[in-house]
Amino acid sequence: MRCLFFCFALLLLVSCTTRPVSPSKASRRAIDTIYQSRIISFQPQLDSMCAHLEDSIFRVASDSILKERTEEMIELVK
Repeated sequence: MRCLFFCFALLLLVSCTTRPVSPSKASRRAIDTIYQSRIISFQPQLDSMCAHLEDSIFRVASDSILKERTEEMIELVK
């Protein structure tokens, strides 16, 4: 068991590289495809979260604005 662990650790150390790695055209295309598919799969969840937050934030913001305007009108009437 220890031998397997040391072999695995040695393999990890040997596989490290210091040279800079730049993505190729094919890898960039693959990355873009994976990213697009993930975004498309998350889109319904993001839309529902945005709708929920928009409703709650709009209600709080409109209440706050209404309160400020009412206070301003009371100050003007005094």
